[in-house]
Amino acid sequence: MKSTIKELNVLVTDDSLTQRQYAQDLCREMGVAQLLGAANGMDALQILEHEAIDVVLIDLEMPVMDGVELIRAIAQKKLSTSIIILSAKDPVLISSVGTMAEADGLHVLGTFQKPLLPDALECSLLRFIHDAKMALQPIEDDIEQDVTAVELSKAIVNNEMTLAFQPKLTVQGLILSGVEALARWHHPTKGMISPGVFIPLAERHGLIDALTRHLLEQAFKHKRTWQQYGLRFNLAFNLSPLSLADIDIVDWLCAMAAQYDVPANEITFEITENALLGELASAIRTLARLRLKGFHIAIDDYGTGFANAQQLSRVPATELKIDRSLVHRAAARPQQQTIFASTVELAKKLNLSTVAEGVETREDFQVVVDLGVDLVQGFYFSKPLFPDDLLTWIKTGLSQLRREHEGK
Repeated sequence: MKSTIKELNVLVTDDSLTQRQYAQDLCREMGVAQLLGAANGMDALQILEHEAIDVVLIDLEMPVMDGVELIRAIAQKKLSTSIIILSAKDPVLISSVGTMAEADGLHVLGTFQKPLLPDALECSLLRFIHDAKMALQPIEDDIEQDVTAVELSKAIVNNEMTLAFQPKLTVQGLILSGVEALARWHHPTKGMISPGVFIPLAERHGLIDALTRHLLEQAFKHKRTWQQYGLRFNLAFNLSPLSLADIDIVDWLCAMAAQYDVPANEITFEITENALLGELASAIRTLARLRLKGFHIAIDDYGTGFANAQQLSRVPATELKIDRSLVHRAAARPQQQTIFASTVELAKKLNLSTVAEGVETREDFQVVVDLGVDLVQGFYFSKPLFPDDLLTWIKTGLSQLRREHEGK
């Protein structure tokens, strides 16, 4: 089993010599050593019949045999299972081809508009490695929700995507410090679709920017409404690693903040620590600009990836969110509690505020208190709430929560 990008065998199929060389150069920069190129679908098929290829990059517009024909031939002849689809055409068309390929049994790592961005390519290749590892693990009794990129694209246009908000409280005094915005999709016929399904789907099919901007505008609107009610608290929003490669995202966010009269210092953008493993320079460029504009940056899910203290010190972050895997049941697991404690100490040395995620029991909360964490978030205090329910919780649930803890 291949565990690094440099071990992969990659084939780039594109009739444009310039585009083909560009994609191959990106692969080389990421360490891919086994790299082949094809100028059209027929050439690609000949290579696939004689070489073991892990990932095929396919341009849709080619002479002799176009990308759609090539994809169908690959599926019928079972020549490769993992592909990345590229085109200069409309994203919906590209997504439709991706849906077709998945229906034919192929593993679609991504569908992207040209030019191919380095972050998009790297995430796709890392996804191949991750999915290959997952395929070797025992299958659990879990039915995967079957939705397509075309359905997701329509959901964005039809306003099926909404937000729920989970409160973040101060450890001392249980004061509402902020809320984290969490994406929700209520499909008209399939019910609630898990973010664990539709977020990776959006990333694979080049829809993450459209989804992010759609939900961010909703978030800014809600923030303005709360301000009109006299409620001033921080709003946190998760950014995909791919969004950090969007060169216009910072200017767009500043424009949204101005349009909805939302202070930048009351907005926090959360990124996972794994975002630091991709195009670090590109990610830091975007994050640095966001900090210069006054926004806050949080490193989310810390403890699940591979970021170290040196990487954290390079990021202009203001907050470290400690993952549930370190928080939950820490009271009964001394080694886990030791790691939890060292993480809090590291954050303090880096002048980062700390948030304990996934606090679900009184015992979890007591460990958080003992370790001097700043903020808490989890089902022990509140589940994610839709906007009207959040206002009700602020009026009644929060004061009740405080009374319960004052009596203990």
